[in-house]
Amino acid sequence: DFPDEGMIELRTAGSAIAAAVMLPCSPGFAVDCLSDWGMAGQIVRRENLITVEEVSRSLAADGIGELVKTTLCRSDDGYFYRLVIRSPTGQLRTTVMTARTR
Repeated sequence: DFPDEGMIELRTAGSAIAAAVMLPCSPGFAVDCLSDWGMAGQIVRRENLITVEEVSRSLAADGIGELVKTTLCRSDDGYFYRLVIRSPTGQLRTTVMTARTR
């Protein structure tokens, strides 16, 4: 489902987001994704997850691209984001990234 999976290192000004590791998407891994961003925002705050704003700023600052779409999901291994990123050349890329706590 997710082409071009790999690793992306994201940085914010002055500090690295340590949880910027791409996750494999295997069939044996239970996934539950939230379409309600009101509820997702509550989970991000409660679990002290990396925010979408931090992810977006980091992608732009590192020259990786612009965040187009984000979905918060949970697997047996914890929370992660499904991301659609527009590269500087305009190409869309879909990938996943851990949303691990800071």
